[in-house]
Amino acid sequence: MEAKTATIIFEVLTSEARLAIFRLLVKYAPNGLFAGEISRMLGIPKTNLSFHLKAIVHSGLASMAREGRNTRYRANISLMLETIAYLTAECCAGSAGQCQTYRTKSRIVSGVLAKCCEDKPHVMEKIAMSTKNTSNEQVRETVRAGYAAIASGQRSCCCSSPRSGHLDPNRLAEAVGYDAESLANLPDGANMGLSCGNPVAIATLQEGQTVLDLGSGGGFDVFQAGKMVKAAGRVIGVDMTPEMLARARKNIEQYQQRTGLDNVEFRLGEIENLPVPDACVDVVLSNCVINLSPDKPQVWREIFRVLKPGGKVSVSDLALLAPLPDDIREMAAALVGCVAGAALVEDTRAMLEKTGFHTIILTPKSDYVRNMQDWNDPLYAQIAKALPEGKEMADYVVSLSIEARK
Repeated sequence: MEAKTATIIFEVLTSEARLAIFRLLVKYAPNGLFAGEISRMLGIPKTNLSFHLKAIVHSGLASMAREGRNTRYRANISLMLETIAYLTAECCAGSAGQCQTYRTKSRIVSGVLAKCCEDKPHVMEKIAMSTKNTSNEQVRETVRAGYAAIASGQRSCCCSSPRSGHLDPNRLAEAVGYDAESLANLPDGANMGLSCGNPVAIATLQEGQTVLDLGSGGGFDVFQAGKMVKAAGRVIGVDMTPEMLARARKNIEQYQQRTGLDNVEFRLGEIENLPVPDACVDVVLSNCVINLSPDKPQVWREIFRVLKPGGKVSVSDLALLAPLPDDIREMAAALVGCVAGAALVEDTRAMLEKTGFHTIILTPKSDYVRNMQDWNDPLYAQIAKALPEGKEMADYVVSLSIEARK
């Protein structure tokens, strides 16, 4: 978290009323509350409440969504935890022994310090668990831990990361449609090899547009989109992993130096509850991320909410041509590899139609998965071993380009 972001959050919470509102939203997370409910519970007049809620949403601490004639507000728990982590990042210089005195004083302090001071087990040990019978939040935590490991360099794998000596991020990006010149101009480390398509090219971005990238990772698509919308435009990246967010924000300075542009930002949040106001975005991008969500209909509802009327969806994702065998779907490795969570192509269309999108274009591309097989990718090799005899990954999984309008 940047100091500027932390300052905004602290300034918002200096108001006693806003602090009470946010604490109430945290209490009722993840479902949130309607504005009228907040007004009744706290005794705040609706005229005053509207002012406070606007400030809280602007800070990113809460999101808002229209539901009929009402507006529901939800706390951004991820940002709250990131703020706590920011405050405690250098607590006692990382010494567990020095923190012991403070741990005994408070249940809350104990939990925070235990995370910031004690040695952490290797994160990928947690990923080895099966996803069978897990809740939505458990699935999110499995994915979050996997991507945190990638961001911190403990692991290099996901939808299409460089898991073997035969594959590097630039080669993969070029294979799914990115040009060498664009890749060469990116900030160092922005391309982490997590793509399964090129949503930026599909979007045909225009100068002055506001763009939102879901699951922005190290900023790969955000920085490319920023150059296309130019100084008059704005690109917002949202990611639920603090480690990814830190990596992306670190890249902003190099992006500004190379382009002369100051038009990108990164926010912590889950794609099921976007920290973005209603009807403020021209184009929503996403690259191999929506398939990871345990609640895809909610993701599409959120995308619809934040898009302006006539706004466009441009997504590259993994999808299924046929249901995966049960043992594949239960593999945590497959989940973090963007396979186990993928939806059927026809189910994706149905979700878009039900949400209210029109002019829907779905373009399956099987070459991506076949390339992964040809590159002897270890993760895909692991999954392939569990497939029925005579079947290959490309019989089940495709890269899917998704275009639609609000």
